[in-house]
Amino acid sequence: MFRHRFFLLFVIILLSLVSACNKKNEENLTQNDIPTISEQGDDELSNEPVLKIKNPLTGLDMDLKYEGQRPLAVMIENEYNARPQSGLNVADIVYEIPTEGGITRFLAIYSHEPYNEIGPVRSARPYFIEYSMEYDAIYVHYGSSPQGYEDLKKLKIHSIDGIYDTVTFWRDKSRKKPHNAYTNTANILATSEKRGFLKEVNQEFWQFNDGDNYPDDQKLDKFKITYYKNYKVGYTYDSEKKAYARSINGKPHYDRPSEETITVKNIIVQFVNARVVDEVGRLDINTISSGKGYYISNGYATEIKWKKESKSERTRFYDLEGEEISLNAGNTWIQLIPQWGSFSHTEEYDG
Repeated sequence: MFRHRFFLLFVIILLSLVSACNKKNEENLTQNDIPTISEQGDDELSNEPVLKIKNPLTGLDMDLKYEGQRPLAVMIENEYNARPQSGLNVADIVYEIPTEGGITRFLAIYSHEPYNEIGPVRSARPYFIEYSMEYDAIYVHYGSSPQGYEDLKKLKIHSIDGIYDTVTFWRDKSRKKPHNAYTNTANILATSEKRGFLKEVNQEFWQFNDGDNYPDDQKLDKFKITYYKNYKVGYTYDSEKKAYARSINGKPHYDRPSEETITVKNIIVQFVNARVVDEVGRLDINTISSGKGYYISNGYATEIKWKKESKSERTRFYDLEGEEISLNAGNTWIQLIPQWGSFSHTEEYDG
């Protein structure tokens, strides 16, 4: 009897020890071995170095995983009620071009790096579509002019239109329609994936200098571009940032999420001819042509020439000796100025 009780007690103690060990192992597994979703990216969690390549739009380093990905081209509004905009400060390239109604509009070109808010998004125009084609970009807009819709169909542009898409865009209730449609890179990429848009592009866009170069024609710390009475763009050079701070109508032009003034490394002034084509005042910009302009960077400017041979052909910019120009690494804004606009770089410039 005593031996039986002793054996039973021994078994109970042994089972208790085994149970305790198993429980401890389960706790260790829960804390250390079960994968969890983290707010950090894979690159941050890994000890492996993040591989970098040169962004073909800026010449700056970017994550290798974005290599060869198609750029995104987004139409962004520039009416008074649309300011401050979101995402202009992080765009790789921005075109500013006049539209009907005495206003200008932006086409912002992005790589695939994540940006949470871009907008307000507005409607397409034919000449913006042509510049999007130069990058074989996925074109993002909210509505279009009649000719714009014709061109999108005829040219078989991969586009995302907010008029017919309620998933890619959202409305910001703090602003009134139509100045409150926004998107982000994640939404654009998800919609592009769903629609089966080609993901990759094999194309060279710009030439970049190995170091930080200075255009050698003339010093240029300040200049002003006048499109219309209420659309006067100013640029002032910041020697510490080695970039130009942008203003509009004499006030800093800043980004909404960051509340920082927009700064630009490279500015291309491109003089173009334009004409009114309908009773609404819509414009035709003569983009397939050639002309003159300026390349401005690092506090200096140089005269250039430009040439574009077809809708999809990239606009090329040359120095006066006929060599294609190279840009300094950084973002680029291209200011298309029609014959009624002006470019002022005199001492009388008042910002």
